[in-house]
Amino acid sequence: MSAITKLQLEKQNKDLRARLENRQGKAELALLAMEDEMAYLKDRSHNDSRTITLLQKELSVLTNELKEANDLREETLRERVEAKVAKAVEEATAPLIEELSKAYMEIARLKAIINKDSANSSKPPSTNGFKSVPNNREISDKPRGGQKGHPGCRLGLPDNLDELIEIGAVVEKVIDHTDGHSEYISRYVIDIEVVTTITEHRFAIGAKLPEGLYNEVTYGDNIKDMSVLLLNEGIIAELRLSQILSGLTHGAVSISPATLEKYQSQFAQKLEQNGELKAIKDDLLNGEVINVDDTPLRCSETVDYLDSGEQTIRVAEKSSFDATVRTHSNENSTYYTVNPRKDMAGVERDDILPNYFGILSHDHESKFYNYGTWHATCGEHLLRDLKGLRDLSCIPWAGDMRALIAKMNKHKNDDLSQGKTACEPALLAKFEKEYDDLLEQGRGELCKMQEGSFGYNEFNKMLVRLEDYKDCYLLFIRNYKAPFTNNLAERDLRGEKTRQNISGLFRSWKGINIHAKIRSFISTVKKRKKDLFAAIAYVNQGVAVLR
Repeated sequence: MSAITKLQLEKQNKDLRARLENRQGKAELALLAMEDEMAYLKDRSHNDSRTITLLQKELSVLTNELKEANDLREETLRERVEAKVAKAVEEATAPLIEELSKAYMEIARLKAIINKDSANSSKPPSTNGFKSVPNNREISDKPRGGQKGHPGCRLGLPDNLDELIEIGAVVEKVIDHTDGHSEYISRYVIDIEVVTTITEHRFAIGAKLPEGLYNEVTYGDNIKDMSVLLLNEGIIAELRLSQILSGLTHGAVSISPATLEKYQSQFAQKLEQNGELKAIKDDLLNGEVINVDDTPLRCSETVDYLDSGEQTIRVAEKSSFDATVRTHSNENSTYYTVNPRKDMAGVERDDILPNYFGILSHDHESKFYNYGTWHATCGEHLLRDLKGLRDLSCIPWAGDMRALIAKMNKHKNDDLSQGKTACEPALLAKFEKEYDDLLEQGRGELCKMQEGSFGYNEFNKMLVRLEDYKDCYLLFIRNYKAPFTNNLAERDLRGEKTRQNISGLFRSWKGINIHAKIRSFISTVKKRKKDLFAAIAYVNQGVAVLR
């Protein structure tokens, strides 16, 4: 090999080494650069991972917020839609609801009117019709029937039997079943025998005849007395009584309805002449309490009072008039009056209450407040009205007031049974405070009600009534002589309604006045526990009974 070639090869080899070293240096530099780059990328990758994690968290939060926003938006839209729908429905149905509310109120009002009867209002029992009215009495803890220790009743002989035998009112007969035995027991049979007696009175021709024997045949005093008794106390129609008497006497007594009517007129006239009616009126005016009430009775005639004081009779055609029968009652006497109308003019004509200055018990009727000195307004009527307000108008307050009134009445009755004549002052003050507190409570409850709503007017009227007439409603507990109820007057009127139910109506104005006079006498005699038949006989004989 030539020197040139060797040099060239060495040079080439050197160049190659230099180039190799150069490349190795570049490679190392490139490797270092790549390592730095990888370290940078690793560091950046780590930072990016943290960023991605944060971004993912933020994305999750934003996603939730977006979801909540969407839900809220949907809910808001739904609420808006529902609100608008509800408003539209409300506007559309408001008139219907108002009409429906009015209809409900009207239905409740009409039901309250229909359900009113003598047990929950001041309506008389005659208005109940065929309606079954529950017992208005409060339930007690006592068993039904006779209570232990009450006096028994059994048939026995009259206590004044010897006296009755002596005066001939009773005929005693003895039927011997002993067959001669000296020891025996007796059993008695009380019976009545109807025997017609015909008495012949003989007078010399031309002799002056007694007043009662002008006619060839005349009915005796017993028939007249019995007729008055059965027509007025027995409430037997004239025609029916005529038939009964004819049947009892096997036709021997065939008395006409016109004759029975004449006996009625004659008896009423004797009551006036003998002063029996005046005695009743005087007893009422001198008494501490008068119970007063009135009721309508039908009559074919009525009377008109002219300014001159004269009276004119009007006759109904195919109808009848309402006459007002008024009772003035106490425990001993009863006085009935008749007027064409239920007004103050009639009260003035009766000439009883204008002259009375005691306690007047009545059913909260306005005209009666003009008479008497004190007024005992009927508590039983108040209890019924409060019951109707509670049950029909749905006012619970009325039940509380009703319980208070009943409690006061029970206390009074307990005191009277123990011989006490007045309520203890401290307890009376407590009762009155409870009364006032209930009125205040009622006013508060009324203010919560809408004016004109169902029960509002009735509630308001009751509160006004109890406030304005407090003294009248509490007189019974303040003064034990004042009655709690006016039932005495109402009981005295029941016979008059029974008479109307049997006879239908009175045929004349004179007839209804005659009936009132006779019933005044009969009711008074019964209250004084006198022999009614004997009292009628005494009046016909001119003997004083009540004077």
